[in-house]
Amino acid sequence: SPRTIGKKYERGRNENLTPEEQAKRNLNIARKKLTRLVNANFNGEDYFVLLTYDREMDVERAKTEISNFFKRLKRWRKKNGFSDLKYIAVVETEGRVHHHIVMNGFEGLSLKEAREILQEIWGRGLVLLKRLKKNQPDNRLANYITKENTKKGAKRWSSSRNLKKPKIEIERVKETKRKTALRPPKGFRVVQSTEDYFEEIGWVRYMKAVREGGMDYGGYEKGELYEE
Repeated sequence: SPRTIGKKYERGRNENLTPEEQAKRNLNIARKKLTRLVNANFNGEDYFVLLTYDREMDVERAKTEISNFFKRLKRWRKKNGFSDLKYIAVVETEGRVHHHIVMNGFEGLSLKEAREILQEIWGRGLVLLKRLKKNQPDNRLANYITKENTKKGAKRWSSSRNLKKPKIEIERVKETKRKTALRPPKGFRVVQSTEDYFEEIGWVRYMKAVREGGMDYGGYEKGELYEE
C-alpha cells in the first residue's frame, strides 16, 4: 500500500489532487481511523445513541450541553458502580442539531433500562439507542456519523481520554504476480479487495479482512435507529 512506500510518495500523490479530491481522501482516512478506534474500544454490549433537543439549539450551545451531559453521566456511573464512561461523539447540524454517540454500555442492564437512565440524565429531548452489532465488516457506522462536511482543521469527533489507541501492525509480504490471489491470514474473511495502478510505482493491490467471530460495531444508516 502507499503507506508502506513512504512519506515521500504520499506527498507526491497529494500534490496532484484537486481540493475536492483531497477533501474526499481526508474524509476516507478519518473514517478508517474512526473505525479502528471503535473496534479497539467497543463491542456488542455497547451502545449507539442519538440525543435530540426539544427546542431550537445552536451548535456552540449544543457543545456545552453535550459536555455537561457527559459530566453528569460520568458521575452517575461512578456513583452506581458501573465502569468508567467511554465515548466517541459527533455534533450533527443536518436538520435540527443533534448528537450521535458510541458509548460503553451499563453492565447487566437491558436496553430499556439503559434508555430510561440516559433519558433522565439527558433531559433535553429524546434519547434513541441500540446495541452495537457484531461482525459487521464495513465502515457504515463511521460513514453515518461523519457524513457532514467539516471545516478544514476542525475535529470530526470528540472522545473520552480513556480510549485505547488502535494497534496497527505493518508487515512486508513477498511480491506476487497479479494473477496470484492474495490470501487472508488463517481465521480471517476477506471483505474488500481492490487493485489500482499508479504511474510512480505500478500496480498496488489492497485487501481488507476481518477476524471470523470477532466483535465489531453495527452498520447504521439513516432511519434505522430505533427506540425500545
